Amino acid sequence: MVEALVASGAITAAESALIEVIVIGDPTELDDDELIREIRRRMASDRTSEKPGHEPGEATKPERPPVVAAIVTCERGVLVGKRRDGKPPWTFIAGEIEPGESPADAAAREVKEEAGLRVVAAEREIARRVHPQTGRTMIYLACSPTGSMEVFLGDPEELAEVRWASLAEANALMPGVFEPVHQYLEEHLTQ
Repeated sequence: MVEALVASGAITAAESALIEVIVIGDPTELDDDELIREIRRRMASDRTSEKPGHEPGEATKPERPPVVAAIVTCERGVLVGKRRDGKPPWTFIAGEIEPGESPADAAAREVKEEAGLRVVAAEREIARRVHPQTGRTMIYLACSPTGSMEVFLGDPEELAEVRWASLAEANALMPGVFEPVHQYLEEHLTQ
C-alpha cells in the first residue's frame, strides 16, 4: 500500500522510509485522503517524540557577520596592510560588516579607519566565499580612492604598516591570494 502512495505522489520515497505504516482495522474502510492524513500524522509524531536517552544539544552562537575585504587599487598599486598578529602577515584592509551596514559602506569605513584613505566601493562584488581557515563569509569588493592617495597607519593595534604594493610585491607578500581576487588585480594593475 505504501508503494502505491509513493507511486501516486501522495508521499515521497523518503517519507515512506521514515516509519512503518500500521493501520488499525480494515484499510479498505479508509478513503485515500484519510489514509494519507493518518500516515502523515504518525510520521510527524514520530519525528517530534523524544527518544529514550535523547539530550537536546546546547544552543549554538549566531553566525558572525560577514567580513568585507576592500581591494583598493590605483596607479600606485593595491593597498595592503601588515598585521600585528601575523595571521596572515599581509592582508587587504578588511573588517566585519556592522548591523545595518552595506558591504560597500563597511569597506569604505574600514579603509578610512585603518589607512586614512577615502574610497568609493563598488556595489558589485569581485567574489564571495567561506574562508577555508576561519570559516567566515568573506566579501571582496573593488574600491577606488577619492582625492588624495596618501595613506597612514590608522589602527596601530591591528596593523603594523599600510602601504601601496605593486602586483609583483602583492604576489610576494600575499602568496596564494584567492584566485578571483588575483585575477582582478592582474586586470587592474600594471607591472
